[in-house]
Amino acid sequence: MTQLLKPLFVAGLLLAGSAAVHAEDAAPGMPEQGMHMMDPAKRDAMMAKHQQALHDKLKIQPKQEAAWQAFAASMKPERKEKPPMDDKATAPEKMESMMQRQQAQMQKRLDALKAFYGQLTPEQQKIMDNLHGPRGMPRHHKKPDGAPPANG
Repeated sequence: MTQLLKPLFVAGLLLAGSAAVHAEDAAPGMPEQGMHMMDPAKRDAMMAKHQQALHDKLKIQPKQEAAWQAFAASMKPERKEKPPMDDKATAPEKMESMMQRQQAQMQKRLDALKAFYGQLTPEQQKIMDNLHGPRGMPRHHKKPDGAPPANG
């Protein structure tokens, strides 16, 4: 019986959370495009906090500061302007155009990362290498072998 209650409880929480999100979506005066996006001020504050934590963790030296600043600036999301609309473009052409813009932004970020990474000591490089696991997902700390399961 207890095994059945836990999934039902989780499902109920998800349903309640979903209802809350939909209620927020219907909030009057909220721009349609911004409904599913984080408040830019909150996003910028969160990014600044994460960047400061990384700066501190890497123990950036004064001679590395210029490369750090360029790297940090490249990670900030660009304020995207809507590209000119070509009403005659097909859906695949529109998607290809969008992909090319995104690829150009990623290339700028990669170039900044390579320049910054080249300025790091081997110890700092190891920290950077260990920040993300496969597919760019943050690594989670593994429990030692023999540790009891989390749902104990």
